[in-house]
Amino acid sequence: MRSLYTCYPSEQLAAWYKPKESDLAESVRSRFREACAALTSVLTGDMGITRAANAHGLCHKRLRTMVNRAPQLAPDGQPYGFRVCVPWGTYQRSEQEGDAEMPRRASPHAMSQLLSARPEIAIWISDFRQPLPPGRPPKSFDRLHAKIVAELKRLDLRDFYPLNQADQGRRALLRFIRQRRIDHADVGNLDTADAPPSTLSGIFRGVPFARTEIDGHRIDIEAVLGVALPNGGSIKRQITSLWLLVEIEVESRAIVGWILRVGRAYNNLDLAACLTKSLQPWKRRELTIPGLEYAPGAGLPSGSLGTNSSWRSRLLALDNAKAHSALDFEQAFCRARGGMLFYGRAHEPRSRPIVEQFFSRLERGALRDVPGGFEPAKRLGENKIRISNFAPNDYPIQLHAFEELLDVIIANYNATPHTALGDLSPLQYLQMQGPKAFAFMPDKAEEDASDMSSVLVPLTVHGNRNEGVMPHVNYMYVRYRSTDLDYKWELVGKTVLARVSRHDLRSFVLMRTATAPLCAVRAAAPWNRTPHDETTRALIMQWSKLRTGFSITGVDCAIAAYVAFLRALAPTSQQAVDQLARMEQVHNGAPPSSRPPVINAPMKVPPGGWISLDDENDF
Repeated sequence: MRSLYTCYPSEQLAAWYKPKESDLAESVRSRFREACAALTSVLTGDMGITRAANAHGLCHKRLRTMVNRAPQLAPDGQPYGFRVCVPWGTYQRSEQEGDAEMPRRASPHAMSQLLSARPEIAIWISDFRQPLPPGRPPKSFDRLHAKIVAELKRLDLRDFYPLNQADQGRRALLRFIRQRRIDHADVGNLDTADAPPSTLSGIFRGVPFARTEIDGHRIDIEAVLGVALPNGGSIKRQITSLWLLVEIEVESRAIVGWILRVGRAYNNLDLAACLTKSLQPWKRRELTIPGLEYAPGAGLPSGSLGTNSSWRSRLLALDNAKAHSALDFEQAFCRARGGMLFYGRAHEPRSRPIVEQFFSRLERGALRDVPGGFEPAKRLGENKIRISNFAPNDYPIQLHAFEELLDVIIANYNATPHTALGDLSPLQYLQMQGPKAFAFMPDKAEEDASDMSSVLVPLTVHGNRNEGVMPHVNYMYVRYRSTDLDYKWELVGKTVLARVSRHDLRSFVLMRTATAPLCAVRAAAPWNRTPHDETTRALIMQWSKLRTGFSITGVDCAIAAYVAFLRALAPTSQQAVDQLARMEQVHNGAPPSSRPPVINAPMKVPPGGWISLDDENDF
């Protein structure tokens, strides 16, 4: 058999340096012998890489690296030889005899050689007891490093390691101290009982709905949107990104709620909308995609657990993204959703493993087969790998149809057997558990769902009696007024509370107190026709302030004018394409309809004043 690598005679291999087994830890000596045997069989031509790796229980990638490195010359002028067979971090160097020399270059164990040559520096490092958490080290470590550098400069050792390095050995010193603390950590007696729980999450561990995890995921799809132009015809433009927000229950792996958003990022209103979905009873959609069906027993817990459909988690785990820590979201959560918010570190998936693992399964199992699906690059400088066999330009995305697909995938996932649950589906697992003691099951899910998308804000009443300006309030660049406020000049200058529905800003309710209503006010034209949320209004005002040819002055409906402006700007603006896709997705695939204002229509206002039940019969 002809080997792909250079073959060496056995006598030459025997002359290569081979570490003593006595210098290795007892637990890794067998691995060292197997690695030496595999390396010898490949370099003598007896076996190939794959066969030798399988015969000796090695990773074929590691064995290939060993074969390539072993003949190369080490810093001492000899081949690396069988030194490449030593497992990383297990070689126990013997004590050096005589005075140790300062290292001249960065090499393995250079830091240990430095400490052997300068015992006073080793004492400084041993006396350093400050914690070194992941991330940027504290200033106490910077002072230690500066002290060591100053001492080496005093000894005129600028030509030696670490002063001849760009960072003067700062990263190497940090890594050395951290690894030493790990190696010499006192793990105690592993047979002792666990410490008693000190947090509420530790007390309820293992109980359904003790914890849910929520996060947003950028879907790996290059989606293309077909945009209808004002003069007829259409163009195809790529969407920047699609975001999927998911709340998942930890014990059962059941998806509790989800929402799809378009754009560069999602905001706190989208996060609140995801929690609103988890509070509303889930119902099957009327599917329009041919061949797409719900599996038997598919659904979400809010519509499939019967009397337990209002089950909520006591703790919601999320990272510290800016949208997650918004005051409007925290206010609505504490008032309507209830429970505890547990903020973890960003970019650390291990703190929220269940939701991150679900995103990975969803991408690999379904979404990357959608036109435009790809696998992102794993290392810097690499290119993404296209997975889908369909070009995105040939199949422009329809966001309302894509939402149908996601709803079926997620509902069917909840009805799919899971190996971690003993081949039970997440919904079957929850149905078998039943309600537990101290279960969090409020009976007003519908009210809380609507309240989750609202916010209570203080507003100042404006007006001028001398100029005839009736009392009114301003909210997000728009004037709101009502006939119930007319001629109430005593309210001018006073601060009142407003209960604002963030998904429909056409009207809201002014409150005397947090519970007593005052009156309902409506937005002035052109904001009183089409339903719109806070994000839409903020984007419209942003375009208006940029003075790019867009203005809502004199138009009948600001939303319709905004959509027409985006269609005209879509051929040259990526931002316009993303916002147009968002408007299509928010309005269920249809452009927003402009309806005439209903100024005289009665509004639903909460009852105010005293409520008497004296005339009611108690049967």
